[in-house]
Amino acid sequence: MESSDSNSATSRVLTLFDCVCIIVGTIIGAGIFKMPAIVASNVPNVTWLVAVWVAGGLVALMGALCFAELTTTYPDRGGDYGYLKRGYHCRVGFAFSWAAFWVIRPTSIALMAMIFGEFAVSVFPNSLPLYAFAGLSVIGLSLTNLIGVRFGKASQNLLTVAKVAGILVVVAAAFLVWPSAEGLDQDVLAEVPAQISNAVDSASASEDSGESTWEWFWLSMVFVMFTFGGWNDIAFVASETRNPKRNLLRALVVGTGVVLLVYLLVNLALVAGLGFEQMASLGSRWENATSVLVEQNMGPLGKDLLSILVCVSCLGAINAMIFTSPRIYWATAVDYPSLRLVAGDVSGKGCWRGILLQGVVTIAYILTFGDDKNGVENLTASNAPYFWSFLGLTVVTLMINRVRFKGQFEGYRVPFYPVLPVLFVGACLFMVYRSWTYMMDQELWLATAIIGGWVLVGLILSFLLRNEAQQSLKQ
Repeated sequence: MESSDSNSATSRVLTLFDCVCIIVGTIIGAGIFKMPAIVASNVPNVTWLVAVWVAGGLVALMGALCFAELTTTYPDRGGDYGYLKRGYHCRVGFAFSWAAFWVIRPTSIALMAMIFGEFAVSVFPNSLPLYAFAGLSVIGLSLTNLIGVRFGKASQNLLTVAKVAGILVVVAAAFLVWPSAEGLDQDVLAEVPAQISNAVDSASASEDSGESTWEWFWLSMVFVMFTFGGWNDIAFVASETRNPKRNLLRALVVGTGVVLLVYLLVNLALVAGLGFEQMASLGSRWENATSVLVEQNMGPLGKDLLSILVCVSCLGAINAMIFTSPRIYWATAVDYPSLRLVAGDVSGKGCWRGILLQGVVTIAYILTFGDDKNGVENLTASNAPYFWSFLGLTVVTLMINRVRFKGQFEGYRVPFYPVLPVLFVGACLFMVYRSWTYMMDQELWLATAIIGGWVLVGLILSFLLRNEAQQSLKQ
């Protein structure tokens, strides 16, 4: 097997706390402020609401355990890129890197930047348009990460701590500052058991009309899994982590556990503060239940504070993605010398080129979709099929390597093998299916064809570029 240490041209500067902050900061974005009400509108009662979020957390944990084996056994540069080229072929790794540069990473950053812009406009009305705030967030955080790894990780730690602390304040406000009776409808004042009973009756009616219980369960899982995306980013900085065989596993488990706990607290706070029926009603109209709760309890000032919290949360997610993404392009440039001019070099300091170019592509997405009222949905739809496809393929490499390198494992071993990897790959296939069906339902044929064709161009390009990794893979 290839020695990870020999490959690492960067110093190991990331501690366990740094890694946890990267995971938590990447996962917790703006989704948790909007998705709980949407999920509530698709489930019959509070019990199912909690169950769906726990199920999403368990799926994320399964994926994290699979990645724990990959990262501790092969802490290669480039994360998924390294695993894919080792498990399949260098061309598959290149296809991932190409898709990551043009689609997966910039659309994810642009998506979060546009949500940041939406809330920034509410904090500073009549100042700048949404796309301007979004672009400035990408430019500012890109420049921050250009200063260096240590400054970038310090910024990430600060944003993550501020984000989690702010969310806990919102949760505390929901439980401790109860709304006044005159500010609520009579339905909201009904007792929780009555709310649950009514919700169950409506769910039964929908089943009688032909809607399957499993249909709303799987639809809810799509929204939940969207909010859990990003824990795999730790693989991109595995070669820069201190004591990776110990810290990577702990970071993945602790990080996903913290996120699940925060998500459950937010959902329970919304149920306690609004009542399940009002929460579900807001979700059915795609309204932000968290904003309603905070304004209801704390007035207009509370709404402004929530907007600031969402902005901080988005900045943390943007910074984490900007921090980790160039490692993919740098690792690819190590294997493809012709790309070093634009992606980086083996000195470990060439990632600045990847940061700048990634910023340019991201800004292009923001300018394209920033004024589109369906821009966020379209970016999500463009991203999801490729993100989940490559994530599933990466976990399959775990099983391939178990056979190919039998008896050569030195890292963590995923429990209940092969059940957990198979279940997670099945979840990825489901997400790919639901993403494609959504794009077809929305008649996004042109966008699908353009993005799919451009990803195919990357696969063709891999046959034309000289690759220096072939020999190392045979060792």
